[in-house]
Order: sequence, then structure tokens, then C-alpha cells
Amino acid sequence: MIDDEFDDDDDGDGVSDVDENSNGTDPLNSDSDSDGVLDDQDAFPLDSGETTDTDGDGVGDNGDVFPSDPTEDSDNDGDGVGNNADAFENDPTETTDTDGDSVGDNADAFPNDATEDTDTDSDGTGNNADTDDDNDGTPDTSDAFPLDDTEDTDTDGDGSGDNAEASAGTDPFTDDSDSDGVLDGQDAFPLDSGETTDTDGDGVGDNGDVFPNDPTEDSDNDGDGVGNNADAFENDPTETTDTDGDFVGDNTDAFPNDATEDTDTDLDGTGDNADAFPNDPTEDTDTDFDGVGNNADTDDDDDGLSDTAEADAGTDPLVADTDGDGVQDGAENSNGTDPLDSDSDDDGVGDSLDAFPNDPTEDTDTDEDGTGNNADTDDDGDGVLDVDDSDPLDPDVSAASPSV
Repeated sequence: MIDDEFDDDDDGDGVSDVDENSNGTDPLNSDSDSDGVLDDQDAFPLDSGETTDTDGDGVGDNGDVFPSDPTEDSDNDGDGVGNNADAFENDPTETTDTDGDSVGDNADAFPNDATEDTDTDSDGTGNNADTDDDNDGTPDTSDAFPLDDTEDTDTDGDGSGDNAEASAGTDPFTDDSDSDGVLDGQDAFPLDSGETTDTDGDGVGDNGDVFPNDPTEDSDNDGDGVGNNADAFENDPTETTDTDGDFVGDNTDAFPNDATEDTDTDLDGTGDNADAFPNDPTEDTDTDFDGVGNNADTDDDDDGLSDTAEADAGTDPLVADTDGDGVQDGAENSNGTDPLDSDSDDDGVGDSLDAFPNDPTEDTDTDEDGTGNNADTDDDGDGVLDVDDSDPLDPDVSAASPSV
């Protein structure tokens, strides 16, 4: 082992102590920035966010938008062209200005002509050289609207062309048709002396618009601060929202998220529509419809088995026939069948159809004499033994079978 005094790389990271002292890394810590990469393998040993510089441009790969291109590292407008090559680094619609006129090639009608960039009338001659930019037959020098081929004259000098004034119904010989102090060309409502501006562009003047900065609203009938379009109750200042769409405002609705309920008269948490006892805060359900609420009723499903007994038996106190075999739980409890098994004796015949639901060897007693057909020698009780009876299950057919 070499003492630190004579070791020129105390931390064994492949970088000499002299070099570490020079570049600011820690000669006693093999990973100065604690990023998991040893100093001698780390292109940025003092930056825990970077370890590699693939293109050697001095910008770490994590921060380099073009990690394999040494000429680029950033793309301000995200258009895929690096800032160094992008003539418009903050405009994602442009990257090149071939003629150097400061107008991008995409927008430049003449990308190779530095003296032109626009051709309003698309006649192949740039506006700078074209004497009639809009090709309306009126030279630009005489055209009040040289870029509008529908206008060339503004008789009253109000900024609105005579053709537009004729269409709008304003007076082309009067610069302020509604005499409100604002020239027609600057007036959003040149025929309405009460309005001049429409800030939100919704067609309603600011003076009459309750919400002049909101293009979706202009009125508030009930003055509650919520515009009519968004207000579910535009004429009720106490309500604005109906979350569940039941036509009862959320402020009044005891159940604003439940379209089937809006009132809870007894304040028991169950809406009146679902509450069997809407005026009794101690009850809301009457499973067996006997007029006694489940909280007070000792046999909620009226199956003859008390709720307590059902809890002990594991049956459902709210379902009269837990196993759905057609025999109520109380009756099964009385006759000894299993209220949790629809075929208590597992003979393939359900309890409700089985004359002997606890006897797997019997299920039918045609003559109802208490003896199952399997054991009964005269199933139909007609006095003729089954072996001699042509129809042993029909007491009306008692003729003995012919002897063999």
C-alpha cells in the first residue's frame, strides 16, 4: 500500500491529484459529483446532471438537443433546426432567409429577391415594383386602399371605403355617421351612437356587454356575476350550477351529484325519493313493506326468521329466500332444510319441488301418503300395486296390467 504522501492519485479514479486540484475536482473522492461515474470517465466531473458529450461540443448529452451534432445544441422554437442554422430561431414556421431580407422563405413571395417579399395580387410582380398592388385598376398612388381590390376610395376620409360604407349603410360622405365622436373606420358600431368598441369581438358593444372581455358572454340577467350562457339558472341570483342536471340548483340541492334526489326532509342522509320514511330520521328502509322500518323491525325480510337468527345462520336478513330455491328461510329453518343450499339433500331436485327435501333417496309422493314413490308399492294409492298397475302414477287408471 502506498501512503497518500507518495500516491499521485489518492482516490484511484485515474486522474492525478495535481490535475484534480487544477480542474477543481476532489482528489480524495473518485466521483466528485456523486453521479455514479468516476471522474476519469466523466466528461463533466463537477456536474451531477451530465456525464457524456457524444459530439464533443462542450454541452452534455442530457442538455444537448442535438447530442450527435457538434455544430448544434439548442432549438428554441422546436422546429427541428438548431439555433445556429436557423435564421429565425424563435419562429417555428421559418428556418431560412435565402435572400437575406429578414422575411422567411415560407412567407416570402420572392425568397430569392431581397428587394421583394409580397405580391398582393399574385401577378408575379412584387409590391415594391408593382404600381397597382391589388390589381383593381386604380394606381397605388391614387388608391386609398392599395392592398384591397374591393376598395379604392374613401370620400369622407374616415378610414372606411365607400363600398364598405354603402354595404354597411353608413354615410360615405360623413366621416362619423352616428355622430358619436369616433370615425366610421374606427367605430365597431358606426351606426350606433351608443357603442364604438367590441373588445372581445362577440358582436355586442362594450357599453352594453356585461362581460366586455369574454367573447362567450354578454349578459347576466340575474346579476350574480355568472353570464347567462354559463348560468344554468340565468334568472335566479342564488343559483348558477346544476351539476346533476335535475333542474335543482346545487346550492339548494341536498344531493347535487345525484340526479334522482334533491331533498332530504329528515336529514338522515337518504333522499326523500329513496327514503321509505322521509319524515323519520331514524328510518329510511322497509324491506318487507310492513310499515315498520328495518331499524325497528326484528325480521326485515318477513321470512319468519329473525334478523338475529339470520345473522347466526349466515342467511341474508334482507332476502326472504337466501338460496333462491322457492322456500323462505324461516320455512327452511322449521323443516330442517338448509336455507343456504337450494338442494338440501343433494339429490338433484330443488327443495321447493322435493317432497322429501331431507331424504336423498326420495323426492316424489304421488299419492301424498307420506311414503316416497321409491319405497311406496302403490304410488298412486289406487289399490293396485305398482307392479300390476298399467299406470302406477294415475289413480284413475287402475286396471291391472295383463299377466305374462
